[in-house]
Amino acid sequence: MTSNVFDIQRAAVDELERRELSHPDNNETTRRARKGPEIGSTGLKVFGGVVTEEHNTSWQPPELYTTVDKMRKGDATVASILLAITLPILATEAHVEAKAPDGSAADPIVEEAAEFIRYNLFSGEVMTRDFLSLLRETMLFLAYGHYPFEKVFQKLTTGQYSGMMSWRKLAPRHPRTITEWHTDRFGDLQRVRQQVQESENLVDAMIPIKKLLLFTNQPEAGNPLGVSALRPAFKHWKYKDGFYAVQAIAIERQGAGVPYAKYPAGTPDPEKDKAEEMLQNIQAHEQSYFTYEDDWEVGFMDMGSASILDPGTAIEHHDSQLAKSVLAGFMQLPQDGKGSFALSSDQSGFFNHALNEVTRTVASVWNTDAIPQLLDMNFPNLPAYPKLKFDRVGHISIDKILEHIARLAEKGVLTSDIDLENRVRDMLNYPPVSEEDFEEARPEPEPEPEPVGGDE
Repeated sequence: MTSNVFDIQRAAVDELERRELSHPDNNETTRRARKGPEIGSTGLKVFGGVVTEEHNTSWQPPELYTTVDKMRKGDATVASILLAITLPILATEAHVEAKAPDGSAADPIVEEAAEFIRYNLFSGEVMTRDFLSLLRETMLFLAYGHYPFEKVFQKLTTGQYSGMMSWRKLAPRHPRTITEWHTDRFGDLQRVRQQVQESENLVDAMIPIKKLLLFTNQPEAGNPLGVSALRPAFKHWKYKDGFYAVQAIAIERQGAGVPYAKYPAGTPDPEKDKAEEMLQNIQAHEQSYFTYEDDWEVGFMDMGSASILDPGTAIEHHDSQLAKSVLAGFMQLPQDGKGSFALSSDQSGFFNHALNEVTRTVASVWNTDAIPQLLDMNFPNLPAYPKLKFDRVGHISIDKILEHIARLAEKGVLTSDIDLENRVRDMLNYPPVSEEDFEEARPEPEPEPEPVGGDE
């Protein structure tokens, strides 16, 4: 059974490579001519399929995935930070754009290819999960540093695209199941080994890079593991977690003090035992009480908790550093009305710029490793490839933009032209205007006033 599954998988990969190599821009001769001889290597340290770039064992697989899960699932601040990153991106519209390299209208065949990609991704009729659900899981590459999907293809049998190859699903391959990352001698990733659960056994599956859609955060020297967005926050999370434990111990042991009893010398042992039992009950039960005669003394010892450094201050400090590590420092500004609105606006604006870079990273993976590959199977010799793009993330103050542009135009710094018009429209998520419509809408220049009086 296992052999048959893997045979089918290998056959699909072979067909994929055959179709890809048949494209004139992808044959071996063209690739070598375009790329030229490669001599060196990325320098990535890989031994037996294991990437060994990380010095901290907590961030080296497989411990990496346990560390990340502890942080993102067990800490409220980390969870809110990740939501602050992912939710604005999930709320941003994605679309497939078909334009010529110079920005003009696309060739009809390119627009047809773009419509086919839109049908694949957004129609809900082809893939086993919708694009939003897929994007939500894709965003885990920020937490883990990387997140792979396997491209699973199918041949359409009905509808207007019958007979064409499409994606059936982008199947997640959880990073913790990837046991080896194999590269060539230049450091480029070639395939991964995954442990697959089959009945009661674990079996190995080799997945070639052509079948993978790998999202990587901040790759360095071709490192497929990338760098987790939580990596810089690890120290602060670890300290904060320890301080919480200290605070809990302090409250339990020192908050109410330690009960004690002072009894006269020569007190019989049975009385001492009874006193100790009562002292234990005082700490264990809120309804406990103690009765004693005049010569006895019962109370709580002051453990000096007021003079001990309050862990709460340290916890707040490391909480703020957690947010700053992902440029979300505005989340930790004072909530008592004393925080700076300007500072919050500046920080949140910078954070939105960072989120826009994340969307560009996600789109780049699709536009490099997924869309061209599928289109080569169905549209040979395309003059250009459609691209997946996201709208801008974050709120844009229209009043501020218009005020700023008006001020610059008044000083003669800006002049009205088609490029400025479409740049402003893009910032406001408005559709672009053609050059013909722009020229038609421009007001006629006012005639110069005639000189007053005759010639001197």
